[in-house]
Amino acid sequence: MADIIRSVKGTRDFYPDQMAVRRWMFDIIRRVSTRFGYQEYDGPCLEFIDLYAAKSGEELVKEQSFVFTSRGGEDLTLRPELTPTLARMVAQKQYELPLPLRWWSIGPMWRYEKPQRGRTREFFQWNIDLIGAGTVAADAEIVAVAATFLKGAGLKPDQVAIYVNNRRLMDAAFAKLEIPKSLGKQVFGWWISWISSPRKPGEITPSNLA
Repeated sequence: MADIIRSVKGTRDFYPDQMAVRRWMFDIIRRVSTRFGYQEYDGPCLEFIDLYAAKSGEELVKEQSFVFTSRGGEDLTLRPELTPTLARMVAQKQYELPLPLRWWSIGPMWRYEKPQRGRTREFFQWNIDLIGAGTVAADAEIVAVAATFLKGAGLKPDQVAIYVNNRRLMDAAFAKLEIPKSLGKQVFGWWISWISSPRKPGEITPSNLA
């Protein structure tokens, strides 16, 4: 028997039973998104590198993206996220689209990172975007969408938690603690890992930390 060509590292196959679970989850996402008045959209899987370099920085483009040069000499990338594509689409029709916009999408993304448990190079991402509503109510709406999805997926309040982050608030807190800006990203990553890890009864948690 000839050797079977393996799948690309960081990707996965969806056999019928796994595809059924994926479809079940995507159907919940669709129902929740439309329930809140969001319209589905999508963009191309291929974009010019410049689009991501302008929004996300050189690190994402050079170190975390699948980049290549087309036969026509164009520098392209498989989309590592959808926000730059969304910004381009809105900018192209900024005088035609009524605000606020409520758009949602789910599709494959690609990042050239080290594959690990729960994190692959090819992954699906749900994007839910509310554009042109600069109020706290807009943030609360997005949280409500997330909570409704979790409930629709059968998860109970004691199984999940939603943490709300404010970049300016975190920067101010780091400054008060005299944490250098150069270490902010590292400290924030440690904090997220800490609050997300399981706790034993009586152990210090974000809720009882004073």
